[in-house]
Amino acid sequence: MLRRSGDLLRRSRSLKARIEALSLLRKTVALSPKFDITRRQWTVIESQLKAVEARLGARLNRATRTYLPQAHTVAGARALNAVMGELELELARVFVFFDTYMDVLTQRHTPEMGRLLAGCDALAWDCLKRDHPALAIIEPSLTYCDRGFGASTLREGVLLPDAIPNPMPLIEIPYSRLKEKCNLTSVLHEAGHEAMVRLGLVRSLPLALRAGLARVGARAPLRDLFALWSSEMGPDLWGFCCSGIAAVATVREILALPPHYVFRLSWTDSHPPPYLRVLLAFECCRQTWGQGAWDEWERQWIDLYPMAAVPPETRMLLTQAKGLIPVVGSILLRTRFGVLNGRALPDLFDLSAVAPAELKRAARTIDPGPLNLTGMRPCAQLAVFRVLQEQGKLDEDELDRLMTTWLIRLGERRRINPDIADQHH
Repeated sequence: MLRRSGDLLRRSRSLKARIEALSLLRKTVALSPKFDITRRQWTVIESQLKAVEARLGARLNRATRTYLPQAHTVAGARALNAVMGELELELARVFVFFDTYMDVLTQRHTPEMGRLLAGCDALAWDCLKRDHPALAIIEPSLTYCDRGFGASTLREGVLLPDAIPNPMPLIEIPYSRLKEKCNLTSVLHEAGHEAMVRLGLVRSLPLALRAGLARVGARAPLRDLFALWSSEMGPDLWGFCCSGIAAVATVREILALPPHYVFRLSWTDSHPPPYLRVLLAFECCRQTWGQGAWDEWERQWIDLYPMAAVPPETRMLLTQAKGLIPVVGSILLRTRFGVLNGRALPDLFDLSAVAPAELKRAARTIDPGPLNLTGMRPCAQLAVFRVLQEQGKLDEDELDRLMTTWLIRLGERRRINPDIADQHH
């Protein structure tokens, strides 16, 4: 009997120690001050872990107090064993959350990559700091690298596999993005997913597209497709409003894939065919700023991807959808939404700050040097670097060195001043 009580006591102590380890994430990761995330980011993560620790710890304490004195009986031992067994399974699920953030945060130990990721956090924060109450309560994003082709996001509040709500937006980018920093507008697109949900546009935008396309007589299948694709077109527009032609140039570059992929059309995939997605990006430029470099980009794109080889049924749908691109662009740029208090989505941004002429003016300052980005938000600064790349004024190695210094400084300022997006440095 005493042996059984002793075993149960030992197990309860072991379980208690593992539960208490949940709040030791910061100590376990042990980031140095130079590479650490912001205080607010830690607060968000630790508050979630501490809450789970408190809940599991309280349940274990109640069970131990109640049943350990009765452990000399079969009924008491069975009851305590059952509770601890349930807690073991729940703790294993909770450690999925712990391990997720452990994996994400240990990347920050890598001297250069950790500081570059901090700069990506600053870009995402600037992207989301816009004039709407729903965006004032978003927690700061945490960026990390992983394998794969494209970027992705795990939004705040989405349940992790352990059924614990994710406490902050996680933005995953391929490792290669850190070597092609002009394409970091992918971070802005992923942050845009969070914004679209918070603003209620994931519900309003497809309705607006259906209504607008119905007014011009678009067939029901096309209305259905554009409504489906709205969940990606909305974040594309968000990235465009943050960084102008930088976002457009990135979409054009990363989606320049084999024709079978570019023309791929699915009735279940929320991603538009890359062929149409890129054309829509050019159209947004045209409707916002008139003629420009995007007109030549469009001609090149159409030349690269002739639709002659596309199967007839798909080709017919793509051709009809392509003809609706100007209408779709107008809906995206000009529809006034009730969830935005009667404003259009671009009204949340200062598009004049990323107008091509303004970006070129800033880019010209590199001629006498150094590059002067004073007064520009981080997302607009990113756009200036894209202009420099398009102009070919710097070779790729020079541009990468310049952007590395810029992105690291952006992350350092963000750590010192969490509201850096509002400072227009």
